[in-house]
Amino acid sequence: MIINDTQMKILEIVKKSKYISRIDLAKKLNFTPAAISKIIKEFIELGVLKETDYGKSTGGRRPIFLTINEQNFGCILGISFAPSKIFFTVGNIKGDILEILSHSISKNEDVLSISTKISEKLLKKYINISIISLVLNGLVNSKDGTSIFSPHYKWKNIKIKDIFEKKFNLPVLIENDVRAMTLAEKMFGHCEKNQNFVLLNISEGIGSSIFLNDDLYSGHGFIAGEIGHIIMDRTSIRKCSCGKRGCLEAEASNSAIINKIISQIKLNNYSFLKETLHKNGTITIEDVLVAVKERDFLSTKASMEAVTTLAHAIDMIISFINPEKIVLVGKIFEESLLLNTLNLELKKVILKEQNCEIVVSKIFDKIHNYSSLAVVIHRMFKDKYIGGVLIERKC
Repeated sequence: MIINDTQMKILEIVKKSKYISRIDLAKKLNFTPAAISKIIKEFIELGVLKETDYGKSTGGRRPIFLTINEQNFGCILGISFAPSKIFFTVGNIKGDILEILSHSISKNEDVLSISTKISEKLLKKYINISIISLVLNGLVNSKDGTSIFSPHYKWKNIKIKDIFEKKFNLPVLIENDVRAMTLAEKMFGHCEKNQNFVLLNISEGIGSSIFLNDDLYSGHGFIAGEIGHIIMDRTSIRKCSCGKRGCLEAEASNSAIINKIISQIKLNNYSFLKETLHKNGTITIEDVLVAVKERDFLSTKASMEAVTTLAHAIDMIISFINPEKIVLVGKIFEESLLLNTLNLELKKVILKEQNCEIVVSKIFDKIHNYSSLAVVIHRMFKDKYIGGVLIERKC
Protein backbone atom coordinates (compact mmCIF):
# COMPACT_ATOMS: atom_id res chain seq x y z
CA MET A 1 0.00 0.00 0.00
CA ILE A 2 1.38 3.40 -1.01
CA ILE A 3 -0.29 6.34 0.73
CA ASN A 4 -0.45 10.08 0.08
CA ASP A 5 1.07 12.93 2.09
CA THR A 6 -2.12 13.68 4.03
CA GLN A 7 -2.58 10.06 5.08
CA MET A 8 1.08 9.86 6.05
CA LYS A 9 0.78 12.99 8.19
CA ILE A 10 -2.14 11.42 10.04
CA LEU A 11 -0.17 8.22 10.68
CA GLU A 12 2.85 10.19 11.91
CA ILE A 13 0.70 12.15 14.38
CA VAL A 14 -1.01 8.99 15.66
CA LYS A 15 2.36 7.24 16.06
CA LYS A 16 3.88 10.15 17.99
CA SER A 17 0.77 10.67 20.12
CA LYS A 18 0.25 6.92 20.73
CA TYR A 19 -3.41 7.71 21.52
CA ILE A 20 -5.39 10.54 19.92
CA SER A 21 -9.03 11.30 19.08
CA ARG A 22 -10.47 12.20 15.67
CA ILE A 23 -11.34 15.66 16.99
CA ASP A 24 -7.75 16.34 18.10
CA LEU A 25 -6.44 15.06 14.75
CA ALA A 26 -8.78 17.41 12.91
CA LYS A 27 -7.57 20.36 15.03
CA LYS A 28 -3.89 19.53 14.48
CA LEU A 29 -4.31 19.31 10.70
CA ASN A 30 -6.96 22.04 10.38
CA PHE A 31 -9.32 19.54 8.71
CA THR A 32 -13.05 19.15 9.10
CA PRO A 33 -14.16 16.25 11.32
CA ALA A 34 -15.88 14.70 8.29
CA ALA A 35 -12.66 14.71 6.23
CA ILE A 36 -10.67 13.12 9.06
CA SER A 37 -13.36 10.51 9.72
CA LYS A 38 -13.33 9.42 6.07
CA ILE A 39 -9.56 8.79 6.09
CA ILE A 40 -9.67 7.10 9.51
CA LYS A 41 -12.46 4.78 8.33
CA GLU A 42 -10.27 3.61 5.44
CA PHE A 43 -7.28 3.03 7.74
CA ILE A 44 -9.43 1.04 10.19
CA GLU A 45 -10.82 -1.11 7.35
CA LEU A 46 -7.26 -1.79 6.18
CA GLY A 47 -6.20 -2.68 9.72
CA VAL A 48 -3.61 0.10 9.94
CA LEU A 49 -5.34 1.95 12.81
CA LYS A 50 -7.72 0.78 15.52
CA GLU A 51 -10.08 2.36 18.02
CA THR A 52 -9.15 1.95 21.66
CA ASP A 53 -10.12 3.41 25.07
CA TYR A 54 -12.49 6.32 25.49
CA GLY A 55 -11.10 9.72 26.45
CA LYS A 56 -12.48 12.17 28.99
CA SER A 57 -15.60 14.03 27.98
CA THR A 58 -15.79 17.82 28.18
CA GLY A 59 -19.52 17.65 27.61
CA GLY A 60 -21.37 15.37 25.22
CA ARG A 61 -20.14 12.04 23.86
CA ARG A 62 -16.78 10.72 25.12
CA PRO A 63 -14.14 10.76 22.35
CA ILE A 64 -12.72 7.44 21.12
CA PHE A 65 -8.93 7.23 20.90
CA LEU A 66 -7.08 5.97 17.85
CA THR A 67 -3.77 4.12 17.84
CA ILE A 68 -1.54 2.13 15.48
CA ASN A 69 -2.95 -1.39 15.12
CA GLU A 70 0.28 -3.28 15.75
CA GLN A 71 -1.61 -6.60 15.90
CA ASN A 72 -2.25 -6.39 12.16
CA PHE A 73 1.39 -5.76 11.33
CA GLY A 74 3.89 -8.54 11.08
CA CYS A 75 6.82 -8.68 13.44
CA ILE A 76 10.20 -7.25 12.49
CA LEU A 77 13.37 -9.34 12.69
CA GLY A 78 16.26 -6.94 13.19
CA ILE A 79 19.86 -8.10 12.85
CA SER A 80 22.62 -5.70 13.84
CA PHE A 81 26.16 -6.69 12.85
CA ALA A 82 28.52 -5.01 15.33
CA PRO A 83 32.32 -5.49 15.14
CA SER A 84 32.46 -8.30 17.72
CA LYS A 85 28.80 -9.26 18.20
CA ILE A 86 25.60 -9.89 16.28
CA PHE A 87 22.39 -8.59 17.89
CA PHE A 88 19.04 -10.18 16.99
CA THR A 89 15.80 -8.37 17.84
CA VAL A 90 12.18 -9.33 17.30
CA GLY A 91 9.84 -6.37 17.66
CA ASN A 92 6.74 -4.69 16.32
CA ILE A 93 5.92 -1.57 14.36
CA LYS A 94 5.47 0.47 17.57
CA GLY A 95 9.05 -0.27 18.58
CA ASP A 96 8.12 -2.73 21.32
CA ILE A 97 10.86 -5.34 21.78
CA LEU A 98 9.56 -8.91 22.04
CA GLU A 99 12.83 -10.84 22.17
CA ILE A 100 16.56 -10.15 22.17
CA LEU A 101 19.43 -12.52 21.36
CA SER A 102 23.12 -11.85 20.84
CA HIS A 103 26.03 -13.89 19.52
CA SER A 104 29.69 -13.13 20.20
CA ILE A 105 31.74 -13.61 17.05
CA SER A 106 34.71 -15.93 17.41
CA LYS A 107 37.85 -15.69 15.30
CA ASN A 108 37.41 -16.87 11.68
CA GLU A 109 33.69 -17.58 12.26
CA ASP A 110 31.43 -17.45 9.19
CA VAL A 111 29.31 -14.44 10.15
CA LEU A 112 26.71 -14.91 7.41
CA SER A 113 26.28 -18.60 8.20
CA ILE A 114 25.73 -18.11 11.93
CA SER A 115 23.41 -15.13 11.39
CA THR A 116 21.18 -17.09 8.99
CA LYS A 117 21.08 -20.09 11.37
CA ILE A 118 19.93 -17.97 14.32
CA SER A 119 17.48 -16.13 12.05
CA GLU A 120 15.95 -19.47 11.01
CA LYS A 121 15.27 -20.34 14.66
CA LEU A 122 13.59 -16.99 15.32
CA LEU A 123 11.53 -17.22 12.13
CA LYS A 124 10.23 -20.62 13.25
CA LYS A 125 9.34 -19.24 16.68
CA TYR A 126 7.68 -16.06 15.32
CA ILE A 127 5.90 -17.32 12.20
CA ASN A 128 4.44 -13.86 11.53
CA ILE A 129 7.77 -12.07 10.98
CA SER A 130 7.09 -10.22 7.75
CA ILE A 131 10.24 -8.16 7.18
CA ILE A 132 13.95 -8.35 8.01
CA SER A 133 16.17 -5.39 8.85
CA LEU A 134 19.96 -5.66 8.50
CA VAL A 135 22.18 -3.08 10.18
CA LEU A 136 25.83 -3.20 9.10
CA ASN A 137 29.03 -1.41 10.01
CA GLY A 138 31.14 0.17 7.29
CA LEU A 139 29.98 1.57 3.96
CA VAL A 140 26.45 0.53 3.01
CA ASN A 141 24.33 1.22 -0.06
CA SER A 142 20.88 1.13 1.52
CA LYS A 143 19.15 1.49 -1.86
CA ASP A 144 20.48 -1.64 -3.57
CA GLY A 145 21.25 -3.57 -0.37
CA THR A 146 25.01 -3.84 -0.73
CA SER A 147 27.70 -3.92 1.94
CA ILE A 148 30.21 -1.81 0.00
CA PHE A 149 32.95 -2.32 2.57
CA SER A 150 32.96 -3.72 6.10
CA PRO A 151 36.43 -3.45 7.68
CA HIS A 152 35.65 -5.75 10.61
CA TYR A 153 34.15 -8.56 8.50
CA LYS A 154 36.38 -7.95 5.46
CA TRP A 155 33.29 -7.73 3.25
CA LYS A 156 33.52 -5.92 -0.07
CA ASN A 157 30.54 -5.39 -2.39
CA ILE A 158 28.50 -8.17 -0.75
CA LYS A 159 24.86 -8.22 -1.94
CA ILE A 160 23.65 -9.04 1.54
CA LYS A 161 20.04 -7.97 0.91
CA ASP A 162 19.79 -10.49 -1.95
CA ILE A 163 21.33 -13.25 0.19
CA PHE A 164 18.72 -12.85 2.95
CA GLU A 165 15.78 -12.33 0.58
CA LYS A 166 16.60 -15.52 -1.34
CA LYS A 167 17.17 -17.46 1.87
CA PHE A 168 13.98 -16.43 3.69
CA ASN A 169 11.66 -15.16 0.93
CA LEU A 170 10.92 -11.97 2.88
CA PRO A 171 11.52 -8.29 2.10
CA VAL A 172 14.83 -7.05 3.51
CA LEU A 173 15.93 -3.49 4.33
CA ILE A 174 19.55 -2.62 5.13
CA GLU A 175 21.25 0.41 6.65
CA ASN A 176 24.59 1.55 8.02
CA ASP A 177 24.88 1.02 11.79
CA VAL A 178 25.44 4.64 12.80
CA ARG A 179 22.66 5.92 10.54
CA ALA A 180 20.35 3.31 12.06
CA MET A 181 21.36 4.48 15.55
CA THR A 182 20.43 8.00 14.47
CA LEU A 183 16.95 6.83 13.49
CA ALA A 184 16.65 5.08 16.86
CA GLU A 185 17.59 8.29 18.69
CA LYS A 186 14.99 10.18 16.67
CA MET A 187 12.24 7.69 17.54
CA PHE A 188 13.13 6.45 21.02
CA GLY A 189 15.86 8.72 22.38
CA HIS A 190 16.68 12.38 22.95
CA CYS A 191 15.85 13.74 19.49
CA GLU A 192 12.14 13.23 18.91
CA LYS A 193 11.60 16.99 18.57
CA ASN A 194 14.87 17.77 16.75
CA GLN A 195 15.06 18.17 12.97
CA ASN A 196 18.83 18.74 12.79
CA PHE A 197 21.22 16.69 14.90
CA VAL A 198 24.36 14.57 14.70
CA LEU A 199 25.08 11.23 16.35
CA LEU A 200 28.70 10.43 17.23
CA ASN A 201 29.45 6.77 17.94
CA ILE A 202 32.66 5.77 19.72
CA SER A 203 33.40 2.04 19.74
CA GLU A 204 36.16 -0.04 18.12
CA GLY A 205 36.00 2.63 15.45
CA ILE A 206 34.42 6.09 15.23
CA GLY A 207 31.49 7.08 13.05
CA SER A 208 28.89 9.79 12.88
CA SER A 209 25.56 10.29 11.18
CA ILE A 210 23.74 13.44 10.19
CA PHE A 211 20.00 14.03 10.53
CA LEU A 212 19.36 17.11 8.42
CA ASN A 213 16.05 18.88 7.75
CA ASP A 214 14.15 16.03 9.42
CA ASP A 215 15.73 13.22 7.39
CA LEU A 216 18.89 11.14 7.22
CA TYR A 217 21.67 12.60 5.10
CA SER A 218 23.75 9.87 3.44
CA GLY A 219 25.69 12.00 0.98
CA HIS A 220 27.03 11.14 -2.45
CA GLY A 221 28.25 7.55 -2.37
CA PHE A 222 26.64 6.85 1.05
CA ILE A 223 29.75 7.94 3.00
CA ALA A 224 28.57 11.12 4.76
CA GLY A 225 29.55 11.09 8.42
CA GLU A 226 32.85 9.20 8.09
CA ILE A 227 34.42 11.56 10.63
CA GLY A 228 36.62 8.79 11.98
CA HIS A 229 38.95 9.28 9.03
CA ILE A 230 39.53 13.01 9.40
CA ILE A 231 43.22 13.50 10.22
CA MET A 232 43.60 15.06 13.66
CA ASP A 233 47.39 14.75 14.04
CA ARG A 234 49.61 14.82 10.96
CA THR A 235 52.69 14.00 13.05
CA SER A 236 51.16 10.87 14.57
CA ILE A 237 52.77 7.46 14.16
CA ARG A 238 49.46 5.67 14.77
CA LYS A 239 48.13 4.02 11.63
CA CYS A 240 44.38 3.84 10.98
CA SER A 241 42.52 0.89 9.42
CA CYS A 242 42.02 3.09 6.35
CA GLY A 243 45.80 3.26 5.83
CA LYS A 244 46.31 6.89 6.86
CA ARG A 245 48.05 8.05 10.04
CA GLY A 246 46.64 10.34 12.71
CA CYS A 247 42.95 9.78 11.92
CA LEU A 248 40.42 10.52 14.66
CA GLU A 249 39.70 6.78 14.85
CA ALA A 250 43.39 5.98 15.35
CA GLU A 251 43.67 8.61 18.09
CA ALA A 252 40.40 8.47 20.04
CA SER A 253 38.45 5.22 19.48
CA ASN A 254 38.22 2.42 22.05
CA SER A 255 40.82 0.52 20.03
CA ALA A 256 43.13 3.55 20.05
CA ILE A 257 42.89 3.87 23.84
CA ILE A 258 43.56 0.16 24.32
CA ASN A 259 46.50 0.15 21.89
CA LYS A 260 48.12 3.10 23.67
CA ILE A 261 47.87 1.37 27.05
CA ILE A 262 49.18 -1.96 25.73
CA SER A 263 52.15 -0.29 24.03
CA GLN A 264 53.07 1.47 27.28
CA ILE A 265 52.75 -1.74 29.32
CA LYS A 266 55.06 -3.49 26.84
CA LEU A 267 57.59 -0.72 27.52
CA ASN A 268 57.45 -1.80 31.20
CA ASN A 269 55.39 1.18 32.36
CA TYR A 270 53.21 0.29 35.34
CA SER A 271 49.45 -0.20 35.01
CA PHE A 272 46.73 -1.99 36.95
CA LEU A 273 46.00 -3.71 33.65
CA LYS A 274 49.39 -5.38 33.26
CA GLU A 275 48.19 -8.59 34.91
CA THR A 276 44.96 -8.58 32.86
CA LEU A 277 46.97 -8.23 29.65
CA HIS A 278 49.31 -11.10 30.54
CA LYS A 279 46.39 -13.32 31.60
CA ASN A 280 44.01 -12.66 28.68
CA GLY A 281 46.39 -11.56 25.94
CA THR A 282 44.44 -8.33 25.54
CA ILE A 283 42.35 -5.79 27.46
CA THR A 284 38.84 -4.49 26.82
CA ILE A 285 37.33 -1.03 27.08
CA GLU A 286 35.44 -2.30 30.15
CA ASP A 287 38.82 -3.15 31.75
CA VAL A 288 40.05 0.34 30.90
CA LEU A 289 37.03 2.05 32.48
CA VAL A 290 37.47 0.05 35.70
CA ALA A 291 41.13 1.13 35.75
CA VAL A 292 40.16 4.78 35.14
CA LYS A 293 37.73 4.59 38.07
CA GLU A 294 40.67 3.38 40.19
CA ARG A 295 42.75 6.26 38.73
CA ASP A 296 45.29 4.00 37.02
CA PHE A 297 47.74 6.50 35.49
CA LEU A 298 48.23 4.91 32.05
CA SER A 299 44.52 4.20 31.55
CA THR A 300 43.46 7.65 32.72
CA LYS A 301 46.06 9.43 30.59
CA ALA A 302 45.21 7.51 27.40
CA SER A 303 41.47 7.97 27.92
CA MET A 304 41.69 11.68 28.71
CA GLU A 305 43.87 12.27 25.64
CA ALA A 306 41.19 10.52 23.57
CA VAL A 307 38.28 12.62 24.90
CA THR A 308 40.31 15.81 24.42
CA THR A 309 40.78 14.86 20.77
CA LEU A 310 37.06 14.06 20.55
CA ALA A 311 36.21 17.53 21.84
CA HIS A 312 38.08 19.10 18.93
CA ALA A 313 36.31 16.79 16.47
CA ILE A 314 32.94 17.78 17.96
CA ASP A 315 33.94 21.43 17.56
CA MET A 316 34.51 20.74 13.84
CA ILE A 317 31.08 19.09 13.52
CA ILE A 318 29.35 22.05 15.17
CA SER A 319 31.22 24.58 13.04
CA PHE A 320 30.43 22.82 9.75
CA ILE A 321 26.87 21.61 10.35
CA ASN A 322 25.47 23.84 13.12
CA PRO A 323 23.17 21.13 14.55
CA GLU A 324 20.64 21.64 17.33
CA LYS A 325 22.05 18.68 19.21
CA ILE A 326 24.87 16.12 19.23
CA VAL A 327 24.17 12.69 20.71
CA LEU A 328 27.15 10.77 22.09
CA VAL A 329 27.08 6.97 21.95
CA GLY A 330 29.78 4.87 23.60
CA LYS A 331 30.99 3.07 26.70
CA ILE A 332 33.56 5.75 27.55
CA PHE A 333 30.80 8.26 28.28
CA GLU A 334 29.66 6.12 31.23
CA GLU A 335 32.76 7.18 33.20
CA SER A 336 32.09 10.53 34.87
CA LEU A 337 35.75 11.64 34.86
CA LEU A 338 35.96 11.24 31.09
CA LEU A 339 32.59 12.88 30.43
CA ASN A 340 33.52 15.81 32.68
CA THR A 341 36.87 16.15 30.90
CA LEU A 342 35.08 16.20 27.55
CA ASN A 343 32.65 18.88 28.71
CA LEU A 344 35.45 21.05 30.12
CA GLU A 345 37.36 20.82 26.86
CA LEU A 346 34.23 21.62 24.85
CA LYS A 347 33.70 24.79 26.89
CA LYS A 348 37.14 25.94 25.77
CA VAL A 349 36.54 25.45 22.05
CA ILE A 350 32.82 25.90 21.35
CA LEU A 351 31.28 29.34 20.91
CA LYS A 352 28.19 30.09 23.01
CA GLU A 353 26.50 31.47 19.91
CA GLN A 354 26.60 28.03 18.30
CA ASN A 355 23.95 26.96 20.83
CA CYS A 356 24.38 23.21 20.42
CA GLU A 357 23.19 20.83 23.12
CA ILE A 358 25.44 17.81 23.71
CA VAL A 359 23.86 14.76 25.34
CA VAL A 360 24.74 11.13 26.03
CA SER A 361 22.37 8.56 24.49
CA LYS A 362 19.70 7.37 26.91
CA ILE A 363 19.07 4.17 24.91
CA PHE A 364 22.73 3.09 24.69
CA ASP A 365 22.17 -0.27 26.43
CA LYS A 366 19.72 -1.35 23.70
CA ILE A 367 20.73 0.90 20.83
CA HIS A 368 21.60 -2.03 18.54
CA ASN A 369 18.15 -3.49 19.14
CA TYR A 370 16.22 -0.26 18.68
CA SER A 371 18.26 0.73 15.62
CA SER A 372 17.31 -2.39 13.65
CA LEU A 373 13.61 -1.79 14.39
CA ALA A 374 13.92 1.91 13.59
CA VAL A 375 15.08 1.18 10.02
CA VAL A 376 11.73 -0.46 9.22
CA ILE A 377 9.61 2.06 11.12
CA HIS A 378 11.40 4.94 9.37
CA ARG A 379 10.82 3.35 5.98
CA MET A 380 7.14 2.95 6.74
CA PHE A 381 6.50 6.42 8.11
CA LYS A 382 8.96 8.45 6.05
CA ASP A 383 9.00 6.65 2.70
CA LYS A 384 5.29 5.79 2.72
CA TYR A 385 5.95 2.05 2.58
CA ILE A 386 3.37 -0.17 4.25
CA GLY A 387 2.95 -3.22 2.02
CA GLY A 388 6.11 -4.95 3.23
CA VAL A 389 4.98 -5.11 6.84
CA LEU A 390 1.19 -5.36 6.81
CA ILE A 391 -0.21 -8.88 7.25
CA GLU A 392 -3.31 -10.41 8.83
CA ARG A 393 -1.76 -12.48 11.63
CA LYS A 394 -1.09 -11.18 15.12
CA CYS A 395 2.44 -10.36 16.29
